[in-house]
Amino acid sequence: MRSRKTLRVIVAANATIVWSGDHWASTKKSDTISCNGLNLWFADLQTAELPSDSAVEFTFFWVEAQRWEGRNWQISIGER
Repeated sequence: MRSRKTLRVIVAANATIVWSGDHWASTKKSDTISCNGLNLWFADLQTAELPSDSAVEFTFFWVEAQRWEGRNWQISIGER
């Protein structure tokens, strides 16, 4: 994704997104918000301050199922 942008994550169930912009040295948590009538949930990860040539890494904790996703996702940040 382009640098200086906010990453919006859209999922089909309520979740807490645990994420990092520094290779898991520190973490942040973002709870999803329901999109009324669409049966979707979203969270905006505040990634705009992450430097170009870095990455945002994240995983999901599914609230209703009370379970972790079991894998991490990574999105590279750059100028293009």
